[in-house]
Order: sequence, then structure tokens, then C-alpha cells
Amino acid sequence: MAKVEDGLARFYALSDGIFAVVITVMVLAFKPPTGHNLLALISLWPDLISYAVSYAFIAVVWLNHHSVLRNAQRLTCTLALANFANLFAISFIPFATDCLAESEMATFPLTLYALVFLLVQGTYMVLMWESFSHLPDGSDAQPRKWQWCRAWIMLAVFLISAAGVFMPSYLRFILLASFLILYCRPDPFQRANSTSLKG
Repeated sequence: MAKVEDGLARFYALSDGIFAVVITVMVLAFKPPTGHNLLALISLWPDLISYAVSYAFIAVVWLNHHSVLRNAQRLTCTLALANFANLFAISFIPFATDCLAESEMATFPLTLYALVFLLVQGTYMVLMWESFSHLPDGSDAQPRKWQWCRAWIMLAVFLISAAGVFMPSYLRFILLASFLILYCRPDPFQRANSTSLKG
């Protein structure tokens, strides 16, 4: 049992390290303004907005990542592969964010940005499936049903944003940012006295 817990702990630590590296890379991509006044700072609005949404997305993914992995009882091959696939998708966020900011939210970079969100969501759902398979048969199914419903809704929203090249850019971007509404709390059915994150 100790070996199983140690393996999962190392697994969590590796995942956290990759999240930290992704955020660091994204911050380092920031470019200083060309001038030294407020207008020069305002001219960086594509960088600031895309960075804010990407940072919030990574933060929310991290919270939900930890929440769903609490259900895993052992480190299986499927769990490891699903997790690495999810982290692989997340590692593209700094690149997609930089492309979006440089283009001032042009159509193709926004499509690429949305596709990264879609890939992150799809791999996260595989991670959910494997983690939930570890739960005993008698466990409460209500929270799991809500999480699956929410996951499918967001997958559809990200797909619409990626495919909706005919829509205004700001509307597609708002759709992408809507994850904050559904995912800001990983498990709304969780009791207040058990909300602490476990590594």
C-alpha cells in the first residue's frame, strides 16, 4: 500500500512540476511595451487578455486535475498515459497564447487557440474516465454525473469556438472563456469540510 501511495505521490509531483513550467514559459513570453506611458501599455491588450484567460484556464485545469485524480486508487498504465496526454495538450497553451496575442486575435490563431482548449478538454475526459473507474460500485454517482455533464458541455463549447470561423472573434473568445462559469469549482457537491486539495 505504501508503494502504491508513493507512486501516486510522485505522479502528482511530476504533474505539478509540468504545470509550473507551462506557467513560467507563458510569463517569459511577455514582451515589454515599446513606450513608457499608458498608451504603450494599452497597446499590449491582446497579450494581456490572452494571458489572463490562458492563466485562468491553466489554474482551473490544475484544480480539476487534482480533484479528479483524488479518485484514483492506483497508478495504472491508462491513468499515466491519459495524464501525460493531458499535460502534452496543456504544454501547447503558451505557444497558442503567444500566436493569438501576436496576431491581435486573428481568425486562424484563434482557431488554433480553441483547438488547444479542445484537446486539453478531450484528454482530461479520458483522465476522468480512468480515475472514476477506480471508485467502488457503491459510491455516490450524483457528483460524477454532474462532472460528466459539465465536461461534455465544455467539449461542445470548445468545438463550436474552434469550428465557428464565421463568428466574430470576440464571441469565439468569450465562448472559450466560459469555462470559468462551469469549472471554477471542481466538485460543487463536495462537502465544505472535505474541500482541501490532496496531492
